[in-house]
This record gives sequence, structure tokens and C-alpha cells, in this order.
Amino acid sequence: MTPRARAASPKLSHVVTAALLLSSFALVGVLLELAVFLRGVDRARRFAKAGQRFERRLSAKGATVLILGDSTGVGVGATLPEESIAGLLAADYPDADIVNVAVSGTRVAGAITQVRMCLDAGLRFDLAVLHVGGNDVVVDTPLHQLAADCDSLLQGLGQLAARTVWLGPPDLGLAPLFPRPYAWVMASRSRAAARVFSAAAARHSVVFVDFSAPTHVAHFRERRGKHFAVDGFHPNSASYKYGYMTARQMLGLQARPG
Repeated sequence: MTPRARAASPKLSHVVTAALLLSSFALVGVLLELAVFLRGVDRARRFAKAGQRFERRLSAKGATVLILGDSTGVGVGATLPEESIAGLLAADYPDADIVNVAVSGTRVAGAITQVRMCLDAGLRFDLAVLHVGGNDVVVDTPLHQLAADCDSLLQGLGQLAARTVWLGPPDLGLAPLFPRPYAWVMASRSRAAARVFSAAAARHSVVFVDFSAPTHVAHFRERRGKHFAVDGFHPNSASYKYGYMTARQMLGLQARPG
């Protein structure tokens, strides 16, 4: 080995050592971020299990309303059950008989089972409020399967309710639970799923509220810290109120006077 090569060897060794240290630090950072994310997912699941769905059964019925779908139908994240979509609707329509069959974790395919259960029980409704789609975004249900499930679900709802409004999921890339770059993946999935939901709703004459549309995305992004529950995934009371007001406007419903 020449003197020049011997002199260069320690420098090369230092470079390799520094690169290894940087790689180790990066790996530790990724593992820590993953651990935080997994703890957040577990917290969201426990949070969902603790949710209490709002329901109000009346013997002297006015309008009959069905709430179905996932944890947003349950009202997970609302401070009180009365601050969920079902609770807000009940406050505006005190004579409405409200049945709530929503179950946390439900996907579009699972909502089909909820519809069949109601049909088998001989129930019929003036209005169905559908909360579903977010879990399909999270698990990445194949789009062709999602489209078929949507058609089956909305066909059944057409037999069950005179009118249906579907409150679609927001852009889940905005949820604090999801770190970058995974948040970008969730945003892309949200947009792709929303196109499937919107097309299915149009085929079945269902009112679809696309909360992943640019106007709503801008609203949630500007108020990101005020629209998610403590688990960083579910909506909170402010978000439910925003969703309810939007749906009510699209349906042409009027709030209770005073």
C-alpha cells in the first residue's frame, strides 16, 4: 500500500462510520414514528369501542329516520351522543322516530347486512342517513369490489327508505393520526373511493355529500386542530355539526324554529 493510500484509508473509514451512524439514527426515527402510529391506531380502536350511538324511539311517530353505517353513524368522537348527526337531527325534529343500527368498523359490504336486517324486520323509513366509506379507504378495498358493494347497498336502501343521504368520509389524509408519507396515500385513496361513491349514488338517485371535495378539504385543513377527536382519527362534535348542516342544506330541510 502506498503512503497516499494509507493516508486515505482512515478518511474512508470515518465516512463509512458516519454513514452507518446516520442510517442507524434514521432507522431509529422510523421505528419510533411507527410505534407512535401503532399506538394511535390502538387508541382509535379503543375510542370507537366506547362510542354510544344515539337513538330515539317514539310510539307516536312523525317522520321515521334510519341511521346506519360505521362509527360516524354511532357518533364516535362527539362529546355527547346528542352532538352526533343523529342527535342533532333529533333536536331539529322532535317528532322523528330515529332508529340507529350503525356499528363501528363497518365497511360498505357490512352496511348491506344492516339494510337486510331492517328489511327482514319489516321496517320502512322516510329517510336513511348513511355513514360509510372511511373504513374501506383505510383497508384499501379494491375499487371494482367497492363499486359492486355500493350498488348492492344502495339498491337495498331504495327498498328500505323513501330518501337516502350518504355522508361520505372526508379526505383521511388530513387526519392527524396518519403521518407523512402515509397521509398522502390516504388522501389519494380518499379521492379514488369518493369517485366510486359519487358514481354509485348518481346511479341510484341518492344524495351524496362528498366531504373529500376541495371546498370541504379546505375547510377541514384550515381548522384541522378543531375538527378531529383526541384520537386523531374520528370527527369531533364540531365536525359532526358541520356535516349535519351541510347535509341538511343539500336535502332542503329546515331547522326547528327558534
